[in-house]
Amino acid sequence: MTHLIFWRHAEAEMESASGRDADRALTKRGRKDAANMAKWLAQYLPEDAELWVSPALRCQETASELQKRAGLVMSTSEVLSIHSSAQQMLELLRQLSSEKTIVMVGHQPNLGLCIADLLEMSPHACAVKKGSVWWLRQRKLTIASGSALQMMLYAVQQPALT
Repeated sequence: MTHLIFWRHAEAEMESASGRDADRALTKRGRKDAANMAKWLAQYLPEDAELWVSPALRCQETASELQKRAGLVMSTSEVLSIHSSAQQMLELLRQLSSEKTIVMVGHQPNLGLCIADLLEMSPHACAVKKGSVWWLRQRKLTIASGSALQMMLYAVQQPALT
């Protein structure tokens, strides 16, 4: 079974010292929320989970909390960057050939658009709040005509509920 975990970065500063959006750091609250979500996620993730992260500082800082708690290796991915698109993310996900658990730390609206597409919902149906996790599972079903893949919502967690 494939597990796709979409984690939006936690609360970040309104502006960075450099003026670049990608350089915005987490706020004090954002660091606390990231730590709480990382603690929650670490309880349930398998040891071989993959951690894909946008190059934006706020995403790197959010993911580093999970890296510390679960010992995962962070892989920075331009496909999750501010300048990427939901379509690019979906193309990458559709290339997955084996059963994996992947945590993706990125940005709205792309995370929500991907979730909506995978769950066959209207494009803007899924608003991923800052610091929140949406966990999807894909399983293979045996049906009369062979087999089919089914994507389902497994969990939605917000920092305030951890």
